[in-house]
Amino acid sequence: MYWRVTSEEVPDNVPESRETADGSFVLHSHRDTDGPHLDLRIECGDCLMGWRIDACTLEGEPWATEKAPHDRRWLEQHGDAECVDAGLYRWTAQGPDARALVLMGRSVDRLIRVEREEGLTPSTVRAVREALRSCNVEAAQAAQLIADGVTARTRAIERFCGLGRELDGAAFDDGLWRRTLAQLSLDEIHVHLRALELRFDAKYPPSPVSRPEPLPTHETARHAERALTILREGARV
Repeated sequence: MYWRVTSEEVPDNVPESRETADGSFVLHSHRDTDGPHLDLRIECGDCLMGWRIDACTLEGEPWATEKAPHDRRWLEQHGDAECVDAGLYRWTAQGPDARALVLMGRSVDRLIRVEREEGLTPSTVRAVREALRSCNVEAAQAAQLIADGVTARTRAIERFCGLGRELDGAAFDDGLWRRTLAQLSLDEIHVHLRALELRFDAKYPPSPVSRPEPLPTHETARHAERALTILREGARV
């Protein structure tokens, strides 16, 4: 399950009461095998709950995953992590899909909101992993390749529909073809596109890249005379 995190400073004219705090918190900066991240740990009963935030700061709406319960000693024990902030916190919302809390830290009070993001189903994740493996592509390239694939499909469909309207006019059913092509692979779309391109080239043959230019008459006569002279001299030899 993924959560989107937003953060903003609490205005100075809205002071937070530490007497109504729900517990303590600590914000750690940490690095593990998945890279640098923040661990926000909050005191809930006899353990610490919280989120692993996939970013080095709370800015820019990073994503996060829920952390497993940790011992309360992590409020004071930091291990190989760096303590970025610590203090008290207070819940302002605790819904199943959206939560908010105020961190009353060492320097500024900060309002943190976490909202549930829809995750990928296991079958979708498996299909993506199998596609990456079959193409011998690293997982880190998946997002860019998906974006490139969508762009390539969009351009191919737009070109197909443009050629179809040019060749068939009002008889070309743009909506029907778009719905049909949307269900095909990129290779299948290119098969249909190539058929239209052949029709287009037949109707509008491409102009030759270059055309032979006729030589002026006097130039032609001069070159002919020069050629005859060379032949005569060769015959004498």
